[in-house]
Amino acid sequence: MGNLLKYLLLACLIVGLPAMARAADTKIGVVSAEEIMSSAESGKKALAGLKATFEAKQQDLKRQNDDFKRMEDDYRKKSVTLSADAKAKMQNELEVKARKMMEDQQGMAQKMDQEQARVMGPLLTILQQVVSDYAKKNGYSIMLDKRTLIYSAPAVDITADIAKEFEAAAKKGGK
Repeated sequence: MGNLLKYLLLACLIVGLPAMARAADTKIGVVSAEEIMSSAESGKKALAGLKATFEAKQQDLKRQNDDFKRMEDDYRKKSVTLSADAKAKMQNELEVKARKMMEDQQGMAQKMDQEQARVMGPLLTILQQVVSDYAKKNGYSIMLDKRTLIYSAPAVDITADIAKEFEAAAKKGGK
């Protein structure tokens, strides 16, 4: 039984050697797409546009939230002295306001997601093409986004190189 196990392990090792040799030749690169988008001129411009588009709506939602909190505080203070009808009316007003606030927040989040996809989508497509071309040109087998990794050696981080190529490609693509 012991010899059979040894032979099986030896067979697995022999079969796996070519794969291990190929793995040793695997070149891996790490890129921070988020860093590129936030530092590249085209990414900055797109993010600033998104922020400006939704800043007023966010302020409106904040005002709604503040009003709701004031109403809630007012209800708590007055609830002891209010009649049952007045109490029920205030509770109903709070529920209506809370529901509207949630609907507005969900609607805004959905619009923000759609607008972000519309604005950032073309830039992400350009970035994906730049990364793919860079990988092919420089012999990379695998390219990973830094955000998904727990650790990577600084030597495999090629964000700066990709950022330069992305900026050039985005300027061409933007014209």
